Amino acid sequence: MSTTQIAAALYQLQQLDLELDRIVSEQQAIASSLQANAGVQKLRKEYEIAQQQLQSGQQTQKEAEWTLEDLSRRLKAQEQRLYSGSVTNPKELQALQQEIQHLRAQQSRQEDVALELMDATETLEETARNTGAALQKAERAWTQENAAKLARRDQLAARQQELQAQRTRLTTGIDAALLQRYEALRRTKQGRAVSKVEQNSCQWCRVILTPSELQRVRTSNTLQTCTNCARILYYDRL
Repeated sequence: MSTTQIAAALYQLQQLDLELDRIVSEQQAIASSLQANAGVQKLRKEYEIAQQQLQSGQQTQKEAEWTLEDLSRRLKAQEQRLYSGSVTNPKELQALQQEIQHLRAQQSRQEDVALELMDATETLEETARNTGAALQKAERAWTQENAAKLARRDQLAARQQELQAQRTRLTTGIDAALLQRYEALRRTKQGRAVSKVEQNSCQWCRVILTPSELQRVRTSNTLQTCTNCARILYYDRL
């Protein structure tokens, strides 16, 4: 393999590695976004609280209604005694009338309490319905978004496998020492160990090569590097 072919192979390897880096980065972003969704979690918590408040409100309303029913039964029983004529003693009759008045006042107050609690419960029901609807909408959107992300994750995995196979085939024909040099440069050169020569200059740092440097890149039996950025230079003869 000639020097130009070696440089070309390293440049091609770099293109594969850059795409693999991009795939890994996107995979990490997808994995992170699939772990949790703050908006959906917030709505779930709000819906849970709304349900708890509604249940508490409904229980309080029932207790108020039970109290009202008990007062109504007691009042009805006392009124039946009053109108039945079974109580004839003036003192007992007066006490019964006072008891009826007291029960009627209690009943009136309890009716107001029951109505207020009914209104409050209706408000809690509306809040729970609205929160539930918002949660369902968010979950549907989240499911659709996840489906797209999962599909994209599968696409990336397939592409990654394809690129890894290409990389394995390509590196088979490259000397191990050159591969080590390439990997070392990639670690220190922002993932770009090889720079293409374009318009007589280093594609990466844009430094113009001297005529002698350009000649060496074209004809030398050893790999040439940029005097400015130290990347391996690749000259495409096509």
